[in-house]
Amino acid sequence: MGSESGVPKSPGERRISVVQLTWAALAGLVAAHVILAILLFDPKPFVGGDNAGYMILAESLQTGQGYRNIHLPAAPLHSQYPPFYPIILAFVQALGGGLMAFKVLSVLFTTATVVAVFMLGRVRLGWQVGLAIAAPFALNPVLLYYSHWVLSEAPFVLLTLLALWASERMTESNRFFAITLIAGLLAFLTRSAGLPLLVALLLALGWRGLWRQLAVAGGATLAVVVGWWVWGRIAATAGEQVYTGNFLAVNPYDPSLGIIGPGDLLARTVENVRLYSIQVLPESLAGAEAGGMNLLALLAALLIIALALVAWVRDIRKVRVVELFAVLYAALIILWPEVWTDRRFLLPLLPVLLFLAAAGVVWCFQFIRAKRPVWLLPALGLLLVLLAIPGHVRSVRYSRHCMSVYQQGDPLACYPTPWRAFVEAANWVRANTPDDVIVVNRKPRLFYYFSKRRGEVYPFTSDDDAMLAFLDRIAADYVVVAAISGTTFRYLVPVIRSVPDHFELVHVVGDPSAPDAWVLSYRKSAAAAIDPEEAR
Repeated sequence: MGSESGVPKSPGERRISVVQLTWAALAGLVAAHVILAILLFDPKPFVGGDNAGYMILAESLQTGQGYRNIHLPAAPLHSQYPPFYPIILAFVQALGGGLMAFKVLSVLFTTATVVAVFMLGRVRLGWQVGLAIAAPFALNPVLLYYSHWVLSEAPFVLLTLLALWASERMTESNRFFAITLIAGLLAFLTRSAGLPLLVALLLALGWRGLWRQLAVAGGATLAVVVGWWVWGRIAATAGEQVYTGNFLAVNPYDPSLGIIGPGDLLARTVENVRLYSIQVLPESLAGAEAGGMNLLALLAALLIIALALVAWVRDIRKVRVVELFAVLYAALIILWPEVWTDRRFLLPLLPVLLFLAAAGVVWCFQFIRAKRPVWLLPALGLLLVLLAIPGHVRSVRYSRHCMSVYQQGDPLACYPTPWRAFVEAANWVRANTPDDVIVVNRKPRLFYYFSKRRGEVYPFTSDDDAMLAFLDRIAADYVVVAAISGTTFRYLVPVIRSVPDHFELVHVVGDPSAPDAWVLSYRKSAAAAIDPEEAR
């Protein structure tokens, strides 16, 4: 059909209109992501300890104390989390930013990730694939959930996607190779789980015989990975357990179960594959509270896995970074203890699964020698978007209610009762104790964030003498009992009951007849009182 003037449009003009339409659609997806992130925004700190841990490390760096756990009694060196994300937070803090600035930064990271996902799909399979995977990922419940927490998920996923996108073009110029390598190294320095990305890059370079690039990438990877490993060992000797040691535990929260064996590892792998396939992935598509969409989400998840496997098997012979990363990262998360099987660990793999599933659809059409309809992949992406809408509606309603209560002056709005009591206990300790007291509790990082009092988690042991020896060794002044974890009542409360002379109730949170949390002072044992040097 001709134009309004009667003159047909040239192919170049038609291509320009398609490009303009594509970027307009992407801009719409970005806007939708930002709007929904604002509607779901949660101003309070996350109740997990990791977010407080990152802010503590940022405080340590920004105040010139080094990379230390300043919330612990002896402020030892930190070995668990690589430093790149805390460095970013420290920079923001140095500019005067705080919790809200950190949260806005997370929104910026997830917004950029939407663009990176589009770019990954577009560079290999065209703009339809780019939009088809960017649309469901832009409105994905898990990505939006982590858009307002001070956690490493947002920057890690962004860096991973940037590396995967650039890896598709790294043979074209040194610029894309540099982007791939730098983004991969920074992903590893954000989370150690970025190691599969670096291994995938090295394998792809070696397979293609790109020896000069392999030497550069191998040397840089060796320096960064070994450097972090050495730092971890040095920091561990300063008093912190090596983080990767938890991998070998049957259950990191129950040391009595011991170390995992070959049979247990196989059972763990099978169970994690089952959980990720029929529970975690469906919840990642439709939200944890999917309602009537649960069955559709399960079917969609199984279809995505099947199509992704088709594409992976077909393209693995080309030994590209995307396919290698998919299998290596999947192997990593299915080998972790089952108690850590969670949507947050699947999040970096989710856009890759969507990309491979889209590639699987394209290959299926090629296999049957049918012309791929332009509308099919965007339509499938739209169906995945529709899966998440009911969950988003419920989440927005809940979030708006919490924000309304928060704006009315209740900073603990919508915390569950146990967590609210825990935070109120921390606030009481901050207002009623000296700055140098040591407080033992289940979440010492979060407790430090609110109380500015150092402390440590109690050991997971049922041995009363070992518990008392620990309290004496760190010179504990107080212990906090709150129903935020079953381990408190499994390990700490029995000791309080068995040797009540060592503890004195000084504050209760909630109804005195049925408190929600207790603050107890600790009276050191006779041995510690006689020989403080030995106790220390």
